[in-house]
Amino acid sequence: MDQEELIAYLAFIVSVFALMNPLAAVPIFLGLTADIDPEVRRRIPLKTAVAAFVIMVVAFIAGETILLMFSVSIPALRIAGGIVILSMGWSMLQARTSRTRQTAEEAEEGVCRSSIAIIPMAMPVTAGPGAISLMVVAASYPNPIEGRIAIIIAVLLVCVLLWLFLKTATGISKIFGKTGMNVVTRMMGLLMLGVGVEFMARGIGEMFPGLLVTAQTAAGS
Repeated sequence: MDQEELIAYLAFIVSVFALMNPLAAVPIFLGLTADIDPEVRRRIPLKTAVAAFVIMVVAFIAGETILLMFSVSIPALRIAGGIVILSMGWSMLQARTSRTRQTAEEAEEGVCRSSIAIIPMAMPVTAGPGAISLMVVAASYPNPIEGRIAIIIAVLLVCVLLWLFLKTATGISKIFGKTGMNVVTRMMGLLMLGVGVEFMARGIGEMFPGLLVTAQTAAGS
């Protein structure tokens, strides 16, 4: 792996981390598990991390096939994913949980479940629309088998971090406090805005190549 590939790979890991945002899942996890039996609560972080990993890998492996079934192009998905990511990033800049990540109805339903590891914690809180869009788009790249394995390993690393954050959620909440968690959330939101803009720009350029040529011509003149 040369330097350019390494930089691109690290950027992908950052994008996955920003979109899954394990830190943002901490307060949601604490709120949903406040009245759950401690023994059951201890099992939820691992179940959530495993479920999120499976969802992301399935999106990576089968996502492009699903798009073909519904006749949705990759550029269209880039634009749609960019809009979703921008929405999530904007909400996070205001230290709010985006409704694409979790609605009030999903939160209420999650409290009523005996286990909230898969819904809503794995999906849509962590492996949400933005993260799934990223994996489907990544699958469209002409990656060799080594590149695909590297992408799956990157998702695995983020899911391990998700497990660690949820496992130590109480301690993290005490260390950061409400203000600290809001600062981290806003930082992740800024990164997500950048990812969303990149998604949309590439999608528009691929769907309407004439616009890109016109813009380059105007810039040159």
